[in-house]
Amino acid sequence: MLKQIFITSVIVFLLTGCNTDSNSNKKTAGSEPPQLDRGSSLIETDDSQDGIRDDIKNYIIENYPDERQKNALLQDAKAVQAILLVDINDKEAVRKADEQDSRAIHCIFSVFDEKKDTENPSIVSDKILSMTTNTKERLQAYLAFNKALEGTVATLPEGDTCE
Repeated sequence: MLKQIFITSVIVFLLTGCNTDSNSNKKTAGSEPPQLDRGSSLIETDDSQDGIRDDIKNYIIENYPDERQKNALLQDAKAVQAILLVDINDKEAVRKADEQDSRAIHCIFSVFDEKKDTENPSIVSDKILSMTTNTKERLQAYLAFNKALEGTVATLPEGDTCE
């Protein structure tokens, strides 16, 4: 099931790069496929030591000039990266990583409003997930995290969850 969700996310991500709306003067984020790190490490490069891979951080900064959107996506990228690095045997750490991810996704949905000529928040969130889990090792870590969540209950965050 998770594999199907991930494959669907990757397909959606690839299709979003094919936006050919000639009536729009707005820069379409993701119109240029990013050069992603394909190393075997779960985080590879993070020169600023902020918990976000440099390649993903650079992509967000270059493609999302709106400060609130950029910050929401950086929060999401950091949350997804934390998921890959969490000790899946530590139930409390898994719960906290899941909560951090839920807060980041909630923030994205509060900042991106598809009715106001911005990208669909679901697609934007999936794009960050797809870019972060772009190698076999990273995808396996993500799937192991989701397996560790089996049988747990989560609640939707409320209020302003943007950092």
